[in-house]
Amino acid sequence: MQSPFLSLHSVLEALQLDVACIPLLEQAPLYDELVRANTPQAVFSAIRTIGDVLNAQQPANQLAESLEDRINIIIHKLKFIADENKPKVLILHDVSPMQVATDEYLANLIQTAGGINYHTDTPLVTWNPDVIIIINDKPMSQLLDELPKVFSDSIWASVNAIANNNVYIIHHRDYLRRPGALIADDTEILAEICYPKYFVFGRDEDAWMKFEW
Repeated sequence: MQSPFLSLHSVLEALQLDVACIPLLEQAPLYDELVRANTPQAVFSAIRTIGDVLNAQQPANQLAESLEDRINIIIHKLKFIADENKPKVLILHDVSPMQVATDEYLANLIQTAGGINYHTDTPLVTWNPDVIIIINDKPMSQLLDELPKVFSDSIWASVNAIANNNVYIIHHRDYLRRPGALIADDTEILAEICYPKYFVFGRDEDAWMKFEW
């Protein structure tokens, strides 16, 4: 299971620093470890390291603390939910052909947002996901045309996510792609989708939509 590299551009933008600083980061001793950050704690640490290297410690600490506070709200609200009551979440990068997302960043975020991540050694339908999330950069018209054809197959009829109309599309290209300064937004989006009775962040207005047919 691999993971996309940390988005240095998103962190530098959040710190109001120029992307011309990237070569300085590439020369830092911890660069290889920094760009492989794929958990919330690792991303917070990476942001602080970037602040140290670029002499921007104060804004870096403020950014890391702000992101951590937002994610901790979610963790705190969900801490008493037993594993057997957590939704099983399947993330797809495509439906035609079927392509399951297997990177560590998304797996870690699903866990942080109170979900159970799909394990690739189990057949999809047998695993029976409660929530299906599609992260895809195809034109929306094309994706909306493909989805009914895929999920109308009888093999999907008994899958909880299909039976209960819990299929979602991430249609904003900035979210749930790479770890970085948007990690709290990514976690909020997943939490809002998985636990609509617990969280209302309003990201259905700009980042995701529920697929209904």
